[in-house]
Amino acid sequence: MWELIQKGGITMYPIILLSVISLAVFIERLISLRKEKFVPKAFKEQLINLLKKKNISEAVEVCKSNPSALARISESIISNTDLPLSRLLEVAEESGRSEAGKLDRYLPSLQTIVAIAPLLGLLGTVLGMIKIFDVIALQGTGNPEALSSGIAEALLTTAAGLVVAIPAQIFYFIARAKADAIGNDLEKASSEVMNLLFKDEK
Repeated sequence: MWELIQKGGITMYPIILLSVISLAVFIERLISLRKEKFVPKAFKEQLINLLKKKNISEAVEVCKSNPSALARISESIISNTDLPLSRLLEVAEESGRSEAGKLDRYLPSLQTIVAIAPLLGLLGTVLGMIKIFDVIALQGTGNPEALSSGIAEALLTTAAGLVVAIPAQIFYFIARAKADAIGNDLEKASSEVMNLLFKDEK
């Protein structure tokens, strides 16, 4: 492995770094993007029961004691029911956007890696070709061993860039799907809270 890295030239090092970052981001997202962390079932059921009983003050306390995203959004809604409905909807949307941003955390990094890794591979290919032409200019084409270094650099960096970019793209799709699914559940639960609060006013 180390021999291949050396043959690939200097661009192999940032490509390897990108592979480590993409794997770290993917693992972090798999750990963080859990439904129970954002929309815990037990908390949701408890909150809904309190709102059905119109026990608003206890509902606020329950939200404050829970660290989930749904709790924070629900607290922002319940604590501002004295506002006009249009303004309350804006407050709910602002809180929802803030929590949705946490779902998307680090995902742009994966997209960046998907874009940059092949370009680094292409750069390595260009550097390898330059090395080949330098050898040809100095020694001609009669020395295959001298040419092999540039050829190896050109091929290895191209392959390495793709080997990093393809899994990073897969990692992104998986994390994106999990984030979207949790976002949809969070939106439905928040809407349910809002509907329960104003059920009797319709």
